[in-house]
Amino acid sequence: MTETLCAALITAALGAALLQGGRHILLLTTRLSNRTLAWERGQNALSLLEPRVTHAGLGLPGGSTQELRQAFGAGQSSAPPPAFWSQGPVQVWEGYPTLWNPVPEKENVRRGRGLVLLYAVPSRLQAKLREGRPLAMEAGVSCSLELFPAEAMTGAADGLRPGTRDDLWSWVVFPFMKLPLYLSGRFGNTVVLQAAVSAKAPLLPWDEMHFLRGERFQVRHSTLYGETLRRRWEAGQPLLDGILEMWFEWTPSKRLLEAWVLSTGGSAAFGTASRPPEWPPEAPWREDFEGHDTVVSRASWVVRNL
Repeated sequence: MTETLCAALITAALGAALLQGGRHILLLTTRLSNRTLAWERGQNALSLLEPRVTHAGLGLPGGSTQELRQAFGAGQSSAPPPAFWSQGPVQVWEGYPTLWNPVPEKENVRRGRGLVLLYAVPSRLQAKLREGRPLAMEAGVSCSLELFPAEAMTGAADGLRPGTRDDLWSWVVFPFMKLPLYLSGRFGNTVVLQAAVSAKAPLLPWDEMHFLRGERFQVRHSTLYGETLRRRWEAGQPLLDGILEMWFEWTPSKRLLEAWVLSTGGSAAFGTASRPPEWPPEAPWREDFEGHDTVVSRASWVVRNL
């Protein structure tokens, strides 16, 4: 009887240990799966931002903010939104729900949860000039320009948006000119361009046209949202799920933008999670983050076009 009871107790103890061990392995597997998914989401967020950041300011005046505003026709009621900006092509804002407020510079750095970018997108269309001569652009004077190669026009047609002057999508740049141009018309392979101020450098043959785009990014309700700028900021669109928070630090003197992404792959496998040591001390940390398995992804970019 005693041997039977001891055997039963040993079996029960072994069973409990095996059950506990199996549960621990299952939780470890769940956490690994969650962190793998969180890492993928963080990398996707950085990959989405990278081409926009590296093309920020391309083809635009690299001097003061005032010079940038004048290039878009500051003081004219028909000017596009960048003509009224208080900062340049890269801006860090406070973030949801107060994204409307750019953060002030402290110790030469701007820190916040929202990012605003004014960047250029290649069109695959090059300037074809008569006799291959550079073309000077004078303020307020319309110039007709043929684009080459013609066969690329079909693929680029969606990017060519002749329209009103206050619509950012009606503006283009040629990188070597360092000046935005208003696209007022298009006739087949020929476009009509106008500068708000006289160009310091001429348009060179075969310089590639780039479309100007403005976007801002913020996290709302564990989702990364993007908003497009045209005459004004348009309604935000969800881009990526599982992004709990983002943090940006912009150092204008170094042209350095640093980004951190706090992403999740699911509920914390082992209960309450702690704040990751890689998450910047200035970045917000909320109690509800502790219920997630999280990963911090980081990237740094030098914005060479400014």
